[in-house]
Amino acid sequence: MLAIHAKNGIETYMVSFRRGDLIIEELEKFLKEKGIDAALITSGIGSFDICNLHTITSTDLPPVDKRITLKGPVEVGSLLGSVAGGSPHIHVVVHDVKNDKVYVGHLEPGSRCCYRVELGLTVLKNVRTKRISDEKTGLIDIVEA
Repeated sequence: MLAIHAKNGIETYMVSFRRGDLIIEELEKFLKEKGIDAALITSGIGSFDICNLHTITSTDLPPVDKRITLKGPVEVGSLLGSVAGGSPHIHVVVHDVKNDKVYVGHLEPGSRCCYRVELGLTVLKNVRTKRISDEKTGLIDIVEA
């Protein structure tokens, strides 16, 4: 386990995406503009008309992902994650309304806001992080940079 202390405090933002916004892409722009390297995505709600995600397919190493694209009304039940090295890592619980199916997974680029998507962002001030990949396992970890 690794714990990273935000000894210089935090800043908090409420981020609201509008119809047609690409969630990952717009969030990456915001993070870059604000110079945000490390943060926690503490909550999120909303709706997508396109939802791209991936989920794990087994417990074997290295991990193998299954990619899923949902189109049509998709309700967001939960959206949480982290930002390391200025890059967001977001997990979602979504309801594919048309097919009445629930999915849980990692949100991917190209996911688009239908009506609104709102999230809470807690920034760890002056904390620098990065993601590293373990060559043996294929797992990715956050470490201080």
